[in-house]
Amino acid sequence: MISHAHLDHSGNLLSLSKGKPVIAGSEMTREVTADLLRDMVRIKQMNGRKSPYTTRDVANIEACWWTRSSIALPGMSVNMHPAGHVAGANMISIEAEGRKILYTGDFCLHDTEILDGSRPKTLSRDYDVLIAESTYGGTVRPRRTELVNQFLGQILATIERKGNVLIPAFAFHRTQEIAKTVDRAMEDGRLPDYNVYMISNLAHKITRHFNRYKHYFNEEITDQRQPFNYRHVRWLRRTEQIKEPAIVICTSGFGHAGASFHLLTEWGQDENNSVVISSGYLPPDSPLKVAKEKGELVNGTEIIPMKAEIEHIELSGHADQNELVQLVKALNPKKTFLVHGEPEQAKALSEKISEMTEVYIPNRSEAYVI
Repeated sequence: MISHAHLDHSGNLLSLSKGKPVIAGSEMTREVTADLLRDMVRIKQMNGRKSPYTTRDVANIEACWWTRSSIALPGMSVNMHPAGHVAGANMISIEAEGRKILYTGDFCLHDTEILDGSRPKTLSRDYDVLIAESTYGGTVRPRRTELVNQFLGQILATIERKGNVLIPAFAFHRTQEIAKTVDRAMEDGRLPDYNVYMISNLAHKITRHFNRYKHYFNEEITDQRQPFNYRHVRWLRRTEQIKEPAIVICTSGFGHAGASFHLLTEWGQDENNSVVISSGYLPPDSPLKVAKEKGELVNGTEIIPMKAEIEHIELSGHADQNELVQLVKALNPKKTFLVHGEPEQAKALSEKISEMTEVYIPNRSEAYVI
């Protein structure tokens, strides 16, 4: 049962590919997961790393996939519930042996520019067990509208000084979300006309699924015929095709490689330019994190000073502490297991909900009988 397509939730599926597993998840999750797994196999092969898997194994995963929102098995029923977070994401509820379990996967209650948040009122109450993410268990974020205004304000300020804007983004969902937000802002007059480009072959491929399965998105999106065919955003294959000054949305999302690393080395040296980081989490070795915190970028043996304005504006699809507490209140679970979060985030959330539910923060490989 796959909650959504991000590789930290789907990347190990290839270990099942030699058999005939039954895999359940949404249509969007199936399509995007297959694209991401194929890309993972391709990159390993391109880098000369041995992999026991091929694209044929990815095809086997696709063939074993059930796209039903409910499944009845002997002595067990499984139901999928929209989770917000990214397109096609689901919470997963299981009823078996007289017990009710809900696994949140990654979720959010707040609406975003293209996607409605999860609605706890559509779920049952009094679960025996809630397995909940705790990514932002100790964090309260500003309202989404404030963050989007800040994001567009940073772009506008850079446009006014005729600078370039680099927006590193993941190929799945974040690229499409940002492209649609910028496209809409130009259509509405919040941003002036400017060169806007998306550089990612994988993101371009995934965008086709967004048009095909537009019913996963909010009402404004579903009412449009081809909502992710942008008017102001052009897809490019290579950075050499960019006409400056420009706004560029590109992979990789952490700035490790690809167009985002290339442009970071070039544009980061000009104080008229800006880099907007939209991801909440950045690995310690992320070039974006190093550039933001140390004001420099390491490229091989060369240390490049970063003079561009680097802003970290978290357009996250995860629930923050207030939303996590709201979910626990709404569902009233007997026991809650906090996963998918750094220990300090999980502990902070545990302290907030410990009077509502019995809380566990499991260690890796720990087993519990419920």
